[in-house]
Amino acid sequence: MQASAKRHAATIAFLALLVLALFWPAPVLTVNDVCCHAQLPVDDLSFLGREAPSWDVIYWCFAGIFLIALLQAAESRDFAFGWRIIRESRLHVPRRTIAFVVTSLVLVALTWRFADARVTAFAERIESDQLENAARIFNRLGGGMNPALIVIFFFVAGVAYTHRRWIEYAVAMALAGLAAGIVSQAIKYAVARARPELWLGPAVRAHVAASFPSGHTIAAFSLAGVLVFASRSRALRAVALIFAIGVGCARILAFRHWASDVLASALLALLAAYIATRSVRMRTL
Repeated sequence: MQASAKRHAATIAFLALLVLALFWPAPVLTVNDVCCHAQLPVDDLSFLGREAPSWDVIYWCFAGIFLIALLQAAESRDFAFGWRIIRESRLHVPRRTIAFVVTSLVLVALTWRFADARVTAFAERIESDQLENAARIFNRLGGGMNPALIVIFFFVAGVAYTHRRWIEYAVAMALAGLAAGIVSQAIKYAVARARPELWLGPAVRAHVAASFPSGHTIAAFSLAGVLVFASRSRALRAVALIFAIGVGCARILAFRHWASDVLASALLALLAAYIATRSVRMRTL
């Protein structure tokens, strides 16, 4: 089998694994409903790696089988190749960064002042079971182990099939997510903004469950941003951006974040992704 065919097969298998992660532990619950009817410590609201990790063992067995199959079909196991790409990276901050930051601050301030309360009120008006279910899936996509799974897949599959571009994606995604995540945690601690679900208003501080910025949105846009700035495929760029926007909207619909939280997080993550793609010096650019 040619390397391109192997990559396509690995991609399809990984997407199936990712979909399973988004819906986990639904298969366990379905089997239990059909034949066992036991009292389980998990339910439809549980998700991978959070409420009951001991029940995730079956999923990680599937993930392990996928990893073994990937390495068995590998054309290379030279993980030092990936390390060389990391060592070749050099921080490069474009001159337009300052203008982008200033513009972003203005947009976030305007959203905070004029849109936060209105958007949250609109989310409350359109609330429904269908939207709640969709928001739950997108929330899972941006949280838990799922962003890490995507980065790991690009890195391992890139090494296995000597596909430099995938390794570059993984390195840039990791750098962007790490940088944006560190900055966001510092901002979250300093701002200590109350979440919409507390109904204290968009300008109230609360050190419990700080709202600004959104970690899920940062994770989603850090990964999607790398593909948007580096991928040659318009379809892949569009799909990545749509899913990232879906995660951001889900955080608003779940009343976990204000609109300005999501906007600030998306802009911060996109900036980190832009700098990361330039710093990794991708050959695809």
